[in-house]
Amino acid sequence: MTHQALMQGTETWLATVGDKVVSMRPQGRFKADNGVALVAAALAGIGIAALPNDLIQDHLDSGALVPVMPLHPIPEHGIYVVRPPGQHPSRKIRVLTEMLIECFGRSSEEAESDPDIWLRSS
Repeated sequence: MTHQALMQGTETWLATVGDKVVSMRPQGRFKADNGVALVAAALAGIGIAALPNDLIQDHLDSGALVPVMPLHPIPEHGIYVVRPPGQHPSRKIRVLTEMLIECFGRSSEEAESDPDIWLRSS
């Protein structure tokens, strides 16, 4: 990789090559623990970033950002809520779970009918 990577830490980047998932250890001098800061750095031309489409879709649509590896997409990742055991989570946990589903997931009806759901309410 000849571009500087914009990273959140020392993470490994994943990409799909055919039917396999490969990992890369990108090199870069810019690190931020905030996705918005990474988007701003990418828009400023500082380097390339592996970011969720939800965060960059408007910039992709406008042409301000372009995919650099369109034939090797990032595999989907799940978001999970880990909570104490029991059938009745606290109100705070229910509110958090509902907010995450609203922001990132599908409806509870879809979740119940789809065994491969990546985020669901318990």
